[in-house]
Amino acid sequence: MTFAFRSRRTIAALIAATLLGAGAASAKDLTIGWAETIDTLNPVTTGARNVGPLLANVFDTLVWLNKDFQVEPLLAKSWKVSADGKSYTFTLRDDVKFHDGTPFDADAVVANFAYITDKNTQSKISRGLLGPCLDASASGKYEVTINCTEPYAPLLAQMGEAYLGMQSPAAIKQYGADLGAHPIGTGPFKLQSYAQDQSLVLVKNPDYNWMAPSLEHQGPAAIDKLTFQIVTNPQSRVQQFQSGQSQVMQQVPGLYWKALSASGKYSGYEVPISGMGIFAPINTQLEPTNDIRVRKAILHIIDQKNVIQLAEAGVFPPSYTPLSEGMLGYAPELAKMYPHDLEKAAALLTEAGYTKGNDGWEKDGKPLTVQLTAISNKAHYMAQAQAIQGYLNEFGFKANLEAMASPAWLAANTAGKSTLTPSQYIGVDPDAMHFWYLKDQYFNWSKFSDDKLTALFNQGRSEVDPEKRKPIYVE
Repeated sequence: MTFAFRSRRTIAALIAATLLGAGAASAKDLTIGWAETIDTLNPVTTGARNVGPLLANVFDTLVWLNKDFQVEPLLAKSWKVSADGKSYTFTLRDDVKFHDGTPFDADAVVANFAYITDKNTQSKISRGLLGPCLDASASGKYEVTINCTEPYAPLLAQMGEAYLGMQSPAAIKQYGADLGAHPIGTGPFKLQSYAQDQSLVLVKNPDYNWMAPSLEHQGPAAIDKLTFQIVTNPQSRVQQFQSGQSQVMQQVPGLYWKALSASGKYSGYEVPISGMGIFAPINTQLEPTNDIRVRKAILHIIDQKNVIQLAEAGVFPPSYTPLSEGMLGYAPELAKMYPHDLEKAAALLTEAGYTKGNDGWEKDGKPLTVQLTAISNKAHYMAQAQAIQGYLNEFGFKANLEAMASPAWLAANTAGKSTLTPSQYIGVDPDAMHFWYLKDQYFNWSKFSDDKLTALFNQGRSEVDPEKRKPIYVE
């Protein structure tokens, strides 16, 4: 069970200066205040959602997914799917080169697939996006066929995710384990410099001329240079922006979003993020949430709308469903399943054998205790966790919150040592949920497994008709 307490539709929100003030760069150079550090610039081995938007500037994918979830040509001019849904054949552009001069062709795609599927690569996201479609072969110099062991409907859309960006085969061979420090793609920008935890500088690719149709742009990028200044502290990021050191700020804290937008000096851009929103998976194996009645009680205790008010000044809409609005399988009727209802929560805990005393809820002389975790250097996660902790403690839980560095946080949650934790997962297809709810998946932090749910996921991913897929995910 997952407690989805917020969908931060503006998690990648941008506030850009309407007029470039004193100290700002020229209109051809853009400096962006970026909120999170970069683990690696290798799209195959990164596990960070905030690295994806950076990679999209350097690496092109075979297809482009527009804002309406429609698949468009990019490196592939066209494609066809076999009648049995097990084979995808892409006709590639013949006028593309990687930043290092290596030609882009079918052999380059095959080399990328071999790299992604190699166990020694230790892919974080890319291999999972391919599902059962791990075999690629050149059926012509500019034609590649991807074969699946079973029909896999999500493949085409997921081929447009930045984590499947095409890398130079020469670079893969030359740099090996150090590939993440030498990103070489075919994208509109190429690497100039990267200083870990400080900045990423990209300059435009003068030969670029194959943007997706919906972007309505021909030729190289209009911007000469992109500088991503990595500023993880929200207040420092705001100060940098207000002083003119950056013209764009990513991941704007809610309180500042309101103030800056109201000032009339800046323009605010909301960027909806598809997927599962921000949510907190609840551990189904750890006491006391191994009892479904306790899990349900938690869902009724937390006022999701007020959590957003406390953590982010109420600027983001709450999320009451597993999938974000607009995605295939989005079911708005699910929003009514767990309303904020303290009487219902108390009844569920009583049914589970807990009694309410002066010191809170207890059972067999033991207090009702839950362990919350949050990433220490991510202010929005900490604020959300603190708001959740406040609701649970006020209701009579003993809710402990531990702030952890990212590696320790990942280890604790994968090992099942946390009751619940704020997290986020992006995706373009509802099959993204299987990473969180199928047995043995890395992100199955709820430790939940159910044969019927597994069967539904398998059915949903193999059904190629969107109209038939939708009710499967709603169920």
